[in-house]
Amino acid sequence: MVSLVSTGGTGVSKDAISLMPDLRYRYMRLEVQGHPPALLVLGYLEPGPQGEVSVWYTGNQELLRIQNGRVVGVTGTAQDWQRTRFKPVPPDWTNVTEQGVDYVRERDELQGYRFGHTEQVHLVQWQGLPPIDLPSTLPLPKAAEYRWFRESVISASGAGGPTMPDAWFAWGRHRGVETIVYSEQCIAPDFCLKLQPWPLLEEAK
Repeated sequence: MVSLVSTGGTGVSKDAISLMPDLRYRYMRLEVQGHPPALLVLGYLEPGPQGEVSVWYTGNQELLRIQNGRVVGVTGTAQDWQRTRFKPVPPDWTNVTEQGVDYVRERDELQGYRFGHTEQVHLVQWQGLPPIDLPSTLPLPKAAEYRWFRESVISASGAGGPTMPDAWFAWGRHRGVETIVYSEQCIAPDFCLKLQPWPLLEEAK
């Protein structure tokens, strides 16, 4: 089990996480089933050949790399993703239609020493609210204002292996910028992250 949500690292109580953080910094709320919620802090932005990557970290120096709303790297845990590439680069969220678009995700995983693991992915815009259990920090009226997307793995290298569950993304406005304002993404078939820029501001819509 990864320690991103351990109470000895970044895990905080619901009371603490509901307080208004110092808005001079950027935060990401992380929730994993069966664990207390955690706050990640934006460390820095790094350039990448397929777009800018935001690097979020915990007090234990675990890192979560996010590119255009997608998790592309996790280091310092038992579920490390070393590198992720897309062929071709996924389109901007505002250009994704109900018919969807296909692309290949290729990644290197430290666990099991799986390098160059590829998955054929299909991304579509979803009408209405998605069929998932949203956290209490995302009220349904607010979630209904967002534009939702589903990303599904339709095939993967290594036949017979477990398939990643669908990923869900919500597009909205946070701190005056249009961005992914909520997502559910898995870094292993049985380990999924609920990610939410924090705090949920009234302007996010």
